[in-house]
Amino acid sequence: MKANVRQLNLFPTIERGQLEGKYSSLIKERLDFRSFLGFRLNKAEPIFRWFRFKEAFSGRLVEEILTNEWKLPPDSLIFDPFAGCGTTLLTCQQSGYPAIGIDILPIAVFASKVKLHAEYDLDELRRTADELRSKPFSSTGKSFPRIRIIDLALPQEAQEKLLFYREQISNIQEPSIRDFLMLGLLTSIEEASYTSKDGQFLRLVERPPQSVEAIFESKLEEMLADLNKLDGTKQGSKTQIFLGDARRLPIQALRYKGKVSGIITSPPYLNRYDYSRTYALELCLLYNEQGEPWVKDFEGLKNIRHSLLRSHIESSPTPTNSVKVPALEEVLNCLELKQLNNPRIPIMIEGYFEDMNLATREMAKMLKPGGLVALVVDNVRFEGELIPVDLILCEIAAKHKLKALEVRVTRYKGNSSQQMGRYGRVPVRESIVFWQKEIPGGNDDLS
Repeated sequence: MKANVRQLNLFPTIERGQLEGKYSSLIKERLDFRSFLGFRLNKAEPIFRWFRFKEAFSGRLVEEILTNEWKLPPDSLIFDPFAGCGTTLLTCQQSGYPAIGIDILPIAVFASKVKLHAEYDLDELRRTADELRSKPFSSTGKSFPRIRIIDLALPQEAQEKLLFYREQISNIQEPSIRDFLMLGLLTSIEEASYTSKDGQFLRLVERPPQSVEAIFESKLEEMLADLNKLDGTKQGSKTQIFLGDARRLPIQALRYKGKVSGIITSPPYLNRYDYSRTYALELCLLYNEQGEPWVKDFEGLKNIRHSLLRSHIESSPTPTNSVKVPALEEVLNCLELKQLNNPRIPIMIEGYFEDMNLATREMAKMLKPGGLVALVVDNVRFEGELIPVDLILCEIAAKHKLKALEVRVTRYKGNSSQQMGRYGRVPVRESIVFWQKEIPGGNDDLS
């Protein structure tokens, strides 16, 4: 029956047009915010730059929203359910706001914990780093997981050197020093490889082999220099990050249920990016709290892949059918009648909004009445069909008593040459959507 209804869709964009009309008064252009999105500004910031998480926004964005727009008092609790490499949390720590965050990707949580660690014994850290770098190399007899990308990306010598340093680091007793050095090693792996993080893929590139020792030493020196710059400065508020799923918050986060004043976050974009592929090398080198590798074989990597929010093409069919937004159904109607370059695209789209429905429900639980949300999102286009992700999420948020205050357009993206050749050029928004939790019995106008 569903297929028949879809084939009778004679006005393929009417629902999306009505949705645009519904929110037209809230859509505001602020193209000056474009520079705040992306990792570029973090590259020059001490500690922020320790781990390049290319999907991150900048600390400047968080600072602008917290201090210049929301003007929240300094004891206001901030939450980030898609914490990534900890930009929101680190900015809060340095600005004096208490904050908590979660992320489902182990490498992101590890990098965030190291960056958020408040105090280091710099003399002991330097001594241990120097001692590590002076150790003569010897083979560990261990190997990376037998995953195809490893042998394509890393020369055998680089693999052995990385495993040697990992074993030496794992023997260090002091957790903060051990993790600091491990993060330095993890940030070295891309430059020691034949790969570049590029869009949906870990792209293979041609370049001469680079010395693991030299890259590792350079990374550690940069990290130690950052700590020296900040030594003696006043530490900010307490921040915490936990490994967890934004769709089903862990108990550590739920302890703060109803106490959060603001959420600043960015979920994965609906752009087919698979973070388990992008950060596969780091995941295969990273150890867990028991000192065991996070990924021991291809099945381990697949388990991480299938645990992620369904923004990638290997998403499983959705087990729920809770999202009832006519504009979304219209998109799926249109895509069903087209020849897609991957037939799993509709599965990904449905799964994405089902997952974001669950994540939005959890965000609403955490907020106190009147609490605020800033959500960085990206609209997308598949086979000429524009998906207004920002507005569909506003419709979902309304069902969880989160009122849309503004849809702030930060830039308009272009289209791929294939899309433009077949369907013409259409501007695609990247936006920050602002919501506020309803106040029971309060004024409907929360702005």
